[in-house]
Amino acid sequence: MTIDWAALGIVAVVSIAATVVFTVLLSGGVRLVSQATVAANQAHSSAGFRTAGYALLGLAGLVVLFGLYLIIPALH
Repeated sequence: MTIDWAALGIVAVVSIAATVVFTVLLSGGVRLVSQATVAANQAHSSAGFRTAGYALLGLAGLVVLFGLYLIIPALH
């Protein structure tokens, strides 16, 4: 049995990249929603922050759903 090191490297790089993208989307979304809440408590306009935050959280959810699509063979 031989190990295809190039394929293992590709899997490792893609896994790390997907983890970084998901983490950035999730943390950015949480930060923007939190900033919108703080702005609303101080009587400032917060619609833009809240919308952007929920958009980033939605994109993070799509990344999770795409990962599930790739993992579950019955879906494709």
